[in-house]
Amino acid sequence: MNRFFRCVPLLVCALALVATVNAQDDEDVVKITSRLVQVDAVVTDKDGRQVTDLTAADFQIFQDGKPQKITGFTYVPLRAADDPQKKQGSDSTRVTSTTGRRYSAGGRVITFVVDDGNCRASTSGIRATREALQKFVNEQMLPDDQVAIYQTRAGSSMFQQYTSDKTQLLRSVGRLRWYPNAGGCPMNDGSYFDRARVNTMSIQSVTGLKNISEESPDERERRELSEDRNRDNQVSGTLGVLRYALRGLERLPGRKVMFLMSDGMPYRARNDEMLDSIFRFRDLTEMANRAAVVINSIDVRGSMDPSMIEARDDVSTLGDPLATEAIVSGRRKEVVNTQDGLAFLANETGGRFDKNQDYLDKPLARALAIEKGYYLVAYEPDDDTFKGKNFNKIEIKVGRSDLTIHSRTGFVGVVDEAAKKPAKTGDSELYEAIVAPLPNAGMNLGLTAYFGNTSAEGSFVRSVIYLSGGDITFTDEPAGMKKAVVDVVAVTMDEKNQVVDEFTRSHTFKVPATALPQIEKHGVVYSADVKVTKPGFYNYRVAIRDANSKRIGTASQVVEVPDLKKNKLFVSGLVVTEADSQGKFAAPKPVDPKSAFAIPASTGAAGIRQFRRGSVIAYPYDVYNAKVVGAAKPNLTVEVNLYYDGKLLIDGQPQPADLQPQKDWLRISDFGYMKINPTSPLGDYILEVIIRDAAAGKKVLSSQTIDFQIID
Repeated sequence: MNRFFRCVPLLVCALALVATVNAQDDEDVVKITSRLVQVDAVVTDKDGRQVTDLTAADFQIFQDGKPQKITGFTYVPLRAADDPQKKQGSDSTRVTSTTGRRYSAGGRVITFVVDDGNCRASTSGIRATREALQKFVNEQMLPDDQVAIYQTRAGSSMFQQYTSDKTQLLRSVGRLRWYPNAGGCPMNDGSYFDRARVNTMSIQSVTGLKNISEESPDERERRELSEDRNRDNQVSGTLGVLRYALRGLERLPGRKVMFLMSDGMPYRARNDEMLDSIFRFRDLTEMANRAAVVINSIDVRGSMDPSMIEARDDVSTLGDPLATEAIVSGRRKEVVNTQDGLAFLANETGGRFDKNQDYLDKPLARALAIEKGYYLVAYEPDDDTFKGKNFNKIEIKVGRSDLTIHSRTGFVGVVDEAAKKPAKTGDSELYEAIVAPLPNAGMNLGLTAYFGNTSAEGSFVRSVIYLSGGDITFTDEPAGMKKAVVDVVAVTMDEKNQVVDEFTRSHTFKVPATALPQIEKHGVVYSADVKVTKPGFYNYRVAIRDANSKRIGTASQVVEVPDLKKNKLFVSGLVVTEADSQGKFAAPKPVDPKSAFAIPASTGAAGIRQFRRGSVIAYPYDVYNAKVVGAAKPNLTVEVNLYYDGKLLIDGQPQPADLQPQKDWLRISDFGYMKINPTSPLGDYILEVIIRDAAAGKKVLSSQTIDFQIID
């Protein structure tokens, strides 16, 4: 039997010496003598059904338009979970060089990435995503499928693990909600499009009615470009989550399927300027192709009509009969732009891009229906392929016009060994947990993280991490004491999942044996600060290991680190914690590493964020770069909104901020209270705080959000 060096689809690897081996020796390592490119492809007929009986003679493969000689060909069937021919407990495979088949005993590996942190996230899109995933789990998921669900907002490792447990998956899906985005995102009320605004208005003056413009064409262009760049930062954050998931998938053999559920990912601004994320799209698809991951992207907004003018749109045709045409034209262009990135990810990795679908379980079913197997087509490229790091376009054709091929579009001319960066010496399993999903999460962490800045320390990310009492293993110590040892790694990571700032610590936590019931009931909280050296959008990620049990957990949150030198208003430091009857509360603060662990008195602590009906919530926050005029206090207003189940429950009105004396008016610490109604429904809530700076203009505002739960 002729045998090729085994490499996952579209990996640039080396061609092994042709050898004669037994089927049982498929995993043997052989000597590498020359290079090989191997591409995976799925072929479907006009009805979308997979075609599995083709031979090498039916295919043609081209690199950069030049035909290539097919030197390896095989079809790899993926057995269904109920296939009686599948051998239980076997991971063996079989390969021949021309017409043979390779069988895989494992189930499908399916990854869902829900882009709920998207600046454009819509209420209907998140709802449609939730309903589609519920249908998938209940109706389409096979018993031995391994499924994980990622969110781009934030998440604990327990919700990112691959599992066949439908109950666990449905619990994760059920918590998907639309909530307002904060940080650098423009204000969004969950609609498809931003509210149309009138630029010209009439005001009464001493000489009669006078038309004035809210902003000039140049001012509007600058505003829109600034908004587009802020949204581009969010897109980079989403790509970082995708990259994180791919890092875990690249370790698994075979072809894997990923679904990106999003309201749109543009890489162009409204003026058609290319944004920075275009380069990250290419890097991501290259990584997906080398990891043999097919990305299927779905525009979750469903059917929408850009020509519809809504009641909330502030537009009139009295002064301009063509006013609505400009709005409709802009919205049509926006729809196309927001779909560019989704289409790019699917097209470059051999997946499907679906849009204008009102029932999202249907595109899920269509994409999975063709994942019953794949062809592997191999050829030897010429030496020029690897002389630079240029993108090499791949095209596969089949001799029948009624068939459609789904395959990857190319690769960067770098061999696999060079493409994979070596790990840093001294990297521990905690660092590995930071950069890639854990195979099994043993600890469930809760994370509250936010930006902070002082004149003495500079910028930092402050975090409070909750550890369940059952996840900590204590050992006996003299004099009735108990001891736990916990290792911690915390990092800020850029859009390429590269570590920017970090710290590593090991803590010994000793408590009296009498404290164990309290720990078992409320767990412990861990506090830490990570210094940040430069502004940007970061994925703050923490990994914690219980040294006694060796269990590991991770959690992450996207944090914006502003450039305070630009004097732009920024609100941060938003936390929620329980206040006592006198209004006193414990806000997170700098802690010495020796006292980083604390036992919370109740579930209302800042790191846990679970409150009972009738309790009072305090929400402290910090405001940076408020405008100071003379000796007067900054003229700020505070608007507080509350969301429940993705819907606005309390619509607060802007109120003047009652600011207390501050050491530094450029770094204001403020807080507010909210009492929970005794009849409030149980479940997940979002608190939104919006700060406006009247002295700098009514449009100057910043906001932050934080989630919490109301429990029995």
